[in-house]
Amino acid sequence: MEIIGIPILELALNPFIAVLELVALVFIVVVLERWFNLRKVKFDTKKFAKDIKSSLAEGGVEKAVKLCESEHHPLANVIVDGLRNAELGRDDVYDALEEGQIRERGILEKRVGILSIIAFIGPLLGLLGTVVGIIQAFSTMAAVGGADPTAMLSGIAIALLTTAVGIIIAVPAAITFGMFSGRVDAISSELEMGSKELVIALSEHIWKTKNPDSSRDRKD
Repeated sequence: MEIIGIPILELALNPFIAVLELVALVFIVVVLERWFNLRKVKFDTKKFAKDIKSSLAEGGVEKAVKLCESEHHPLANVIVDGLRNAELGRDDVYDALEEGQIRERGILEKRVGILSIIAFIGPLLGLLGTVVGIIQAFSTMAAVGGADPTAMLSGIAIALLTTAVGIIIAVPAAITFGMFSGRVDAISSELEMGSKELVIALSEHIWKTKNPDSSRDRKD
C-alpha cells in the first residue's frame, strides 16, 4: 500500500515521521487519561454547602469533617482542610482553603500542559523534517547530476508530508488543551465558591456556639 506514491513502510520509518508518530501517541494517551479523569469530577456546590451547614448545626466541625471524608471530589478535599483549621482562626482557615485549592488545581491540570507543548512543537517538528528533506532531495539530485528528477520529487513529497502530519497533530492538541483548560477553570471556580460558603457557614456556627441564646431571642 502506498501514500503519495511512496510505500507506507518507507514513510513510517522516516526519522521525522517516526518522531511525529511518537508525539501523536503521547497526545492520544494524554487526551484519554485527562478526559477519563476530568469526566469523573462531578459535584453540586450548593447542595454540598447545605450539607456542610447541616452537619455543622447537628454535630459541629467533627461531623462536617466526616461528611467531607466520605465524599470523593475536589471540593470535599478543599473544605476538609479548612474545617481542620477551624479552631485556629479565620486567617488560618483562609490559608488552608487557598492551599487546598492550589493543590486540587494542580491535580486537575496534571499533564494538560503536555497538550500545549504538542500543539507548539508539532508544526515545528514537521517544518524541520521538511527543511531537512528538501536539503536531502537537492543533495540527491546534485549527486546524480539531475539525471533522475524522480528521486528528488520523492524526497520532497516526504518532506512536505512531515509538515502536514505536524499540523494534523497540532490542531486537535490545541483544541483539546483549550477544552481541558476550560474545564479546570470551571472546577476551580466552583472550589472558590465552595470555600467562601464554608467560611460563611463556619462564622455562623461559631457565632451561634458563642451565643446559644441568640436564636431563642429571635424566635421570642
